Amino acid sequence: MAEEMTSKERFINALELKEVDRAPLGYLWFGAGNAVLERMNANMKDVYYSAEGIARAQILAREMYHHDNVMSPWGCLLVEAEALGAKINIKKEGYPTIAEFPLKSAKEYENIDPIDIERSERVKTIVESIGLLKKQLGDEAFITCSLLPPFMIASQLMDGSKMFIEMMKDPDNFHALLDVLTDSCITFADMMLDAGADGAFIENGGSTSDLFSLEMAKEFGFKYSKKLYSHVQGRGAYVISHNCANHAFFELEKALEPDALNFFFGDVEALGEKYGVDCLKIHNHKHIGCSERYCFRDFKDFSDSGICLMGNINPYAFTSGRSDKIDAEVKRCMDAAPEKGFILATGCEIPLDTPQEEMKILWESMKSCLK
Repeated sequence: MAEEMTSKERFINALELKEVDRAPLGYLWFGAGNAVLERMNANMKDVYYSAEGIARAQILAREMYHHDNVMSPWGCLLVEAEALGAKINIKKEGYPTIAEFPLKSAKEYENIDPIDIERSERVKTIVESIGLLKKQLGDEAFITCSLLPPFMIASQLMDGSKMFIEMMKDPDNFHALLDVLTDSCITFADMMLDAGADGAFIENGGSTSDLFSLEMAKEFGFKYSKKLYSHVQGRGAYVISHNCANHAFFELEKALEPDALNFFFGDVEALGEKYGVDCLKIHNHKHIGCSERYCFRDFKDFSDSGICLMGNINPYAFTSGRSDKIDAEVKRCMDAAPEKGFILATGCEIPLDTPQEEMKILWESMKSCLK
């Protein structure tokens, strides 16, 4: 498999639906991270607040797993929440969790100040790590920053059940909260882009009927996410929208006009009703291992509109002890993917405790599809 492009060139060409020498391999957050940390003789807590540790871990992960991009912050989705006042539980063997919400109601939105993003030591660590990745990798690999849209951050600043009550009983103040969170998101994005990030990986999994109606998603999610996406793209950077929800609002994902959509789950029956797709008949699950979920063939309208498709290997195939499942997942995706505008990746993060041997199977299976 002769490679003629740098990882960054390959990744960008895929995002722009141009020719590539091979399909890029995308890395989400800190997949199979424990093997990397073990190689570093460190744990998650050791590197969580270390810019040098984050950069070293990402570069080492790329060497071990052959991905075409690196990412900071990793699977930690609480950077903005911590900066804006949430209390965090830091763990040695896993990602942090919320210990205490800073808001009790939407009317407390005045307590949120976007300048706190700039003051946050955690944010400074992330920004510094991106600067180190840029310094050490230059233009060799695509540097991805990771952030959340405003609604997702709101769900980390206020108890979930309380938040939904506030959306219905006090929508004006909830919209005011989303406005200030949008400014916070933009501040965070600008800091990471200024440090050298080439694009933003935005976790938009809150846009799903698993949480609320399409009308509510439009009112409380879409408007604010669109402003963030457009801002990042206005800076000349790329946006990868990640939505692995079971019943994602894909019509809203398309309307956000990201450069790429990273997806995983799907409702096959709903897909058949909407598009007339017989997933079982098309994909022949028994022979190629396709599980019953959306695949690239079902998103042709995204490709036709210039949106790159990224995914959608089942991350649950890892740590199962079944190498044949990983191989089948890779081949299923490679077989169904569009000729242009495709990045092979998992639909969500690979489990932290995935053995390096399984990551090697992913890489070897991908290479076998390119011969």
